[in-house]
Amino acid sequence: MNYFLIDTLGDTSDDTLCLLDSEPEGMGLESYYLAVGKKAAPFFPADAKLHMSEEYPGLDTGSLIGNVKRFLIVDTKTKDIFARLCSGTEIEYLPFTLYNHKGRVHSRDYWIVNPIGTFDCLDFGASDIQYLGKDIVRVNERVLDPKKLARALDLFRIEGEPQTYVISERLMDALEESEPTNILVTELPQSGQA
Repeated sequence: MNYFLIDTLGDTSDDTLCLLDSEPEGMGLESYYLAVGKKAAPFFPADAKLHMSEEYPGLDTGSLIGNVKRFLIVDTKTKDIFARLCSGTEIEYLPFTLYNHKGRVHSRDYWIVNPIGTFDCLDFGASDIQYLGKDIVRVNERVLDPKKLARALDLFRIEGEPQTYVISERLMDALEESEPTNILVTELPQSGQA
């Protein structure tokens, strides 16, 4: 099975698209948990709000809302596909209200999807990884290990690089059927593939 990396920025060449640069209002430093796969629900406000930024004037929201915080933000239709195909997987689905540049409600149809934890999936010999001691500092090129993928979920974060989101071909096919907008993916190579 093939696997794909989701770009959480969305299509940055389209300046009509909304691009967010804030975290949920009132969440504080715990908003970092949303980007790295730690449980964030206990800190997530019941009436969570995200605000569009003056720096990014785009108003159009697609199936995915791009953001610089590395959150996975999708509309309800896309969230429902994740929830259906990833049942049994530990994932938080956290709803929020999106406010426009004038402080008015723009949409209540979006969710932050937070897969909990990470998955050891890289072929460390074939990938281009920068280390500081034993810690991964940066992954320049990801090559997946097909043996490790035998246990892979349909949506997961890469161990050592938790701000990345990977989806299976099965989930990709389901998303394509829904004709999503602003969801950009890159197929990840696997070691041993021609």
